[in-house]
Amino acid sequence: MKIYLDLLPRERKAELKRKKLFRRILHEEFLFLMPLIVLIVIFINIYYLLINHRNAFTLEKTATQSMDKYQELNSYTEKFKQVNDDSAKLLKIQTGHLIWSEIFNKLSSDMPENVYITDFSTKEYKIFLLGKAKNRDALLGFRDNLGNDSCFADINVPISNLVVKDDIDFQIDLSINKECLKKHNE
Repeated sequence: MKIYLDLLPRERKAELKRKKLFRRILHEEFLFLMPLIVLIVIFINIYYLLINHRNAFTLEKTATQSMDKYQELNSYTEKFKQVNDDSAKLLKIQTGHLIWSEIFNKLSSDMPENVYITDFSTKEYKIFLLGKAKNRDALLGFRDNLGNDSCFADINVPISNLVVKDDIDFQIDLSINKECLKKHNE
């Protein structure tokens, strides 16, 4: 059996008790605050994870919207390209298009009052006219008017058309100047 002798003075004993009590309180405070600190650290980690998740979601949403806008822009680009191609084709057709209305206007202005065209046919840049004239002078005037017009060349009126004096059924072959068939607004 052991015997303990208490040789310490009272102040020292009180001081040791206070130190022991302080350590115990400190230990209990640590045990109380430790879960609280761990909980705060967990909450801070969760907060940062949520912020990172939100940022990632925002980036993904922005990327998706950018991709959608890019695809929309790409579709518009394709549509514009198609429209430009179609316009180029139309312009090519239009520039190669021959405008016969100008030739009809020229024929009409060159034709005397007593001359009528009954048939009109073309092949490449040649015109074949069939018609009636009241008299030979009207037919000759028509031929001269065509000869004076810069749009017509190589005017051929067969001699057989000029034999008859009145009510002439005639045929005229002539060539057209290519520039007269092109659009004048170019």
